[in-house]
Amino acid sequence: MIDTVGLAGRHAVVIGAGIAGLVAARVLADHVEHVTLLERDRPSPEEGARRGTPQARHVHLLLAGGSQVVERFFPGMDEELAAAGAPGGDCGLRSIMHFPACRMPRRRLGFEMRFASRLLRESLLRDHLARDARITLREGALVRGLLGDGRRVTGVRLRPSEGGEEALRADLVVAACGRDAPLVAWLEELGHGAPREEIVNAHLSYASRWYRTRSADTRDWDMAFDMPTPPHHRRGGVAMRHEGGRWLVTLGGIAGSPAPTGDAEFVSWARSLRVPEIHGLLQDAEPISTLHGFARTENRRRHFEQMASLPDRLVVLGDAVAAFNPIYGQGMSVAALGAQELDTCLREQRAPKGAPDLDGLSRRFQRRLALLTEMPWQFAIGEDFRWPETAGERPGAVQRALHAYSDRVMQLAEDDAEAGRTFMRVLHLIDPAAALFRPSIAARVLERATWPALATACRAVLAKT
Repeated sequence: MIDTVGLAGRHAVVIGAGIAGLVAARVLADHVEHVTLLERDRPSPEEGARRGTPQARHVHLLLAGGSQVVERFFPGMDEELAAAGAPGGDCGLRSIMHFPACRMPRRRLGFEMRFASRLLRESLLRDHLARDARITLREGALVRGLLGDGRRVTGVRLRPSEGGEEALRADLVVAACGRDAPLVAWLEELGHGAPREEIVNAHLSYASRWYRTRSADTRDWDMAFDMPTPPHHRRGGVAMRHEGGRWLVTLGGIAGSPAPTGDAEFVSWARSLRVPEIHGLLQDAEPISTLHGFARTENRRRHFEQMASLPDRLVVLGDAVAAFNPIYGQGMSVAALGAQELDTCLREQRAPKGAPDLDGLSRRFQRRLALLTEMPWQFAIGEDFRWPETAGERPGAVQRALHAYSDRVMQLAEDDAEAGRTFMRVLHLIDPAAALFRPSIAARVLERATWPALATACRAVLAKT
């Protein structure tokens, strides 16, 4: 149960009603008197959902770590998803997974996943917030800039749906406005400069289509995926069962291999994958939507925590800080974990009377968020740098050794249940990456090590434990 720390007279504004903004709004409601959640778009009854999220037409995963955060702040959400028809179960039993270094056996992992569309998840989260008197959702509200000075942010400038311009004052502004919002330009307008930015682009593109099976669907799995594997297997794909008995299939190509664009090519592409279950599904299904493509897939990270001049009373999270190659399914979960970290920081900064001290919060939170983001960021760019075509600053020898270690863990996971469970718990952001270096796992990896640098790294880890 989350205890509430009401703070009379204080107002927080959240920019953006994606997963990051929705969870952040719920978090802030426990710390201020009122929260205003601003969303530029309005939900659409079409499959594409909001205009500002074209990627919502494609398969989205909320990893188990992210799901646990959502359930903490929105109790009963998993039951509501199930009631809406979203399938789920033990991740290891309900999934067919082909990673670059192994095909994971189907075995019980001890944690569950719920398979649902992003549209359904956001809709249910919005419904929860709509029932919360502490939160106001304003749709069609376009933020034009930040209010403030060289020391702190004091609100936002926005253009309401009815026109004109409005100055909305706030004691705290949370920017959860996505990778494309002009947040950096807003900071520059206030004289704060721009954060350092990292971009790593493996040139992934993908296409998706909704299907419905023609016959009774007796498949004993809800998700099957094949991840591209260098140097030659540049195609990948995922099929995921959704609410309403529908399937969403996303097929993509990496390192410049273009995604399929036509009906026949889509089916042929599925046939070329190493997971035949995906093609088998298409043989027994009929399309119920058009093909939708997407290619804005680069990893992009902004280091707000390193800014020499970071205004107080502003925190940034979600894709506005770190947007990941979507093939690894980390975005929504890292966003939820970031909102949870904001809750932790606010609770740690309580003044003697129990109210959060907002001064100094911005830099402290951005530093904590940077630490939280590091592991999923290194995983994403490490996988992308397997491809020589990937653009960006390449990792050094230490990172290469860690990537090699990760490969050996995956190979070990194929026939070692403990290694398999640990690898999947780290992948799902339940456990920290350090769990992969437990002596029981590192020792077995060392037994298989043939690369001297990898063996040296393993021995160094074991010597410290």
